[in-house]
Amino acid sequence: MRRLLILFFCALFCIQIVEAQDMHKQAESFNRLARNAFSKIEKQSDRDSITIFKTVVDGVEYSLKCDEFDRMPNRKGKILPEYEEENKKRLAILHPMLIDAGKYFYKKSYLKQEGIDALKLYLETRKSPLVKDNIDESGVAAYYLAYFYLKSRNLKMANEYADIAMQYDESAQASAEIKAQCMHDQMVNAEDSLRYLSVIQRLYRSDPTNETYFSWIMKFYQNPTPRFNLEDFVDDCLENNTNSIVPWTLKGEIAMRAERWEEAIDAYRQADEIDPSNIPVAYNIGVCLNSLGMVLRDSVLAKRKKGDNVSDNEFMTVFAQARTYLERVRAKDPRRNKVDWVAPLYLTYTILNDKIKAEELEPLVTKYQKSEND
Repeated sequence: MRRLLILFFCALFCIQIVEAQDMHKQAESFNRLARNAFSKIEKQSDRDSITIFKTVVDGVEYSLKCDEFDRMPNRKGKILPEYEEENKKRLAILHPMLIDAGKYFYKKSYLKQEGIDALKLYLETRKSPLVKDNIDESGVAAYYLAYFYLKSRNLKMANEYADIAMQYDESAQASAEIKAQCMHDQMVNAEDSLRYLSVIQRLYRSDPTNETYFSWIMKFYQNPTPRFNLEDFVDDCLENNTNSIVPWTLKGEIAMRAERWEEAIDAYRQADEIDPSNIPVAYNIGVCLNSLGMVLRDSVLAKRKKGDNVSDNEFMTVFAQARTYLERVRAKDPRRNKVDWVAPLYLTYTILNDKIKAEELEPLVTKYQKSEND
């Protein structure tokens, strides 16, 4: 019995020696492959970008496999990695290149999955002690994964990688946008809506001049309810910050849609004081003044029919104000790249009986009307 035990332990010891030798050979083999891949990239022996980036991926994978076998215990049970420094030096160069590889591959319709795999490999490699001293760009890699998954409508994966990317300062803002879009597309009940609203409100407050966040809020509130009331949100924003153009613009937009012209004019004028260079704001003031002027004009005509003695000044002064704003818009945006000021300015000239200026605009108004009818 004792002899059998001795033979058993001898056999086990021999197996361990063979396994240790085999692990070393595996490590050596993967190191050779990684070395060859890295050499190709160093020498830039291939000018084809696809081949170069595929070699980058190979170089990283071979280095990781080499390290995996290199860290296996030897026959004495000790871990003595032989290729650790070589792997570190390689990955210091190759690991960051995986992000470029991922972005490049994804642009090619037939390599989209390889692009995603390269970015995932970046994140997986980040767990290795070999890259602990490298700059951590996990947020960037996770953001691109979230963005790519969002484009392919895989909202679950987009949301997961957005969560990762939001943990890093450099990618937090952009990833929050992706998360907001995922949440919007997955809204089912009021609780989902509340969560989505809280995210876009945080984004808006972080950058009140961002037109994307502005449009998301407007879109969310297109069908207001007592629970989700845009005006309450805007008033809350103005309580905290009266020096931002966006809530005043938003307030003006709400009032303008409701045809509360004086309220809209007042809000837009507040925005105009903050940023006089904003062409759409000045344009909206002019349009609202025109609309208010038409209301007052109709009122004057109605009073005259009743025999009241009323002056045209009740509405003419309003159109004169509208002309001031619209002429300012015309001067700043002569080619109408931002807004089409022709029709409202033509209206003010007509009402104010400024025939010369109205005639100047008539060809443009006629052209506009023809294009509308075509």
